[in-house]
Amino acid sequence: MAHSSILERITDVSQKLASEVHLRSLRDSFIISVPFLVLAGLFIMLNYVFLDPKGILSGLLSTDTLVQLRNIGERVLNGTMNILSLMLVILIAYHIASKKKHPTPVIPAMVALAVFYALMPIETVQTLADGQQARLTGMVSYGSTNAGGVFLAILTAVLSTNLFLWISKNKKLQIRLGDDVPSMVVQSFQSMFSIMLTVAIFALVAFSVNLFLHTEIPTLIQHLIQAPLVHLTTNLSGFLVLTTLTNLLFSLGIHPGGIINPILEPPLLVAMQENMSAFASGQIPPHIIVLPFRDLYGHMGGTGSTLALLLAVFVRSHMSSHRNFSRTVIAPGIFNINEPVIFGFPVLYNPLMMIPFILYPQINFTIAYFATAWGWVSKIVAYVPWSVPPLILAGSDPAVIFVMSFCRSCY
Repeated sequence: MAHSSILERITDVSQKLASEVHLRSLRDSFIISVPFLVLAGLFIMLNYVFLDPKGILSGLLSTDTLVQLRNIGERVLNGTMNILSLMLVILIAYHIASKKKHPTPVIPAMVALAVFYALMPIETVQTLADGQQARLTGMVSYGSTNAGGVFLAILTAVLSTNLFLWISKNKKLQIRLGDDVPSMVVQSFQSMFSIMLTVAIFALVAFSVNLFLHTEIPTLIQHLIQAPLVHLTTNLSGFLVLTTLTNLLFSLGIHPGGIINPILEPPLLVAMQENMSAFASGQIPPHIIVLPFRDLYGHMGGTGSTLALLLAVFVRSHMSSHRNFSRTVIAPGIFNINEPVIFGFPVLYNPLMMIPFILYPQINFTIAYFATAWGWVSKIVAYVPWSVPPLILAGSDPAVIFVMSFCRSCY
């Protein structure tokens, strides 16, 4: 009874977290942004592997032609990875407002975008070609709007949207128009004072921080929130704790997508951006653990690396029912979809399966981490979505394929 009571409490808490409006909004927003990240990753590989003056096509095309063609990729990056924070601040605010039943969620989304820019520094310090620093006004660097501004985008969207929704409930601040006025015009005018107050309040906060602390809000968030979280999740021990918790929840029938992923994925996305930027500038990527690292080495077949389980059962099991089941569900497993395995095998509440389901990926992560740290395999510099089959996800790198195969054999 005590065991059942504990599980019920864990389930209740997890379900409440998974249904929490802000966590769901984060999850949905990051899912929508995935195609843009994939496109950015493809063009980074194209620009710096194929079209580089020393790349694969260097002997086939002139240097001038390669440089001109790279311009296409640079424009794609400007429209994808370099505005990721702008996309997220709009998406998150929109989803929060929509889930809280605001009649026109696009208005809070635009308010969040306005607040995001209101929090930006008035002056930007840039290093010139001669090494001197210059203070420039009227510009925002891509360092503030790419993945480096993800945490600012999240906080801005959450705080500004909730403040706007709270202020807009005050009917004294609503401008009332006649019934014959178009609904969109009515919504716009009813929200006018709420918009003005929300943006002005955040601008006042940013001004006060600059006046009294002599810094900017994006800088504060970078040092107090973003950097510690990136360090936690890109550190092997912290990463293993979070992924172990992910697998434990899944083995209890609780999907971790709305609970752990909003904590784990934003800092790993920032780390991915830092790797991509370093690779693009010819420097050594700083991080071993980034977002695709989890899918490449620990999610072969889905959470728990259940593709290895299916192969092991198919080859070694003496029970025809198990072999038939493995044959049936291996197709979605190739694309890292493993709910049929978790609920049909089952892994769910099955101690014999739960132990390898939870621990096996952690062994994989540890092997892959040290294989990368020792230079046996390359650091990840391109974003590939989780649904890509493992061998394609490896990018045809023989060293990566060997490490993946070795990890799979450990099941």
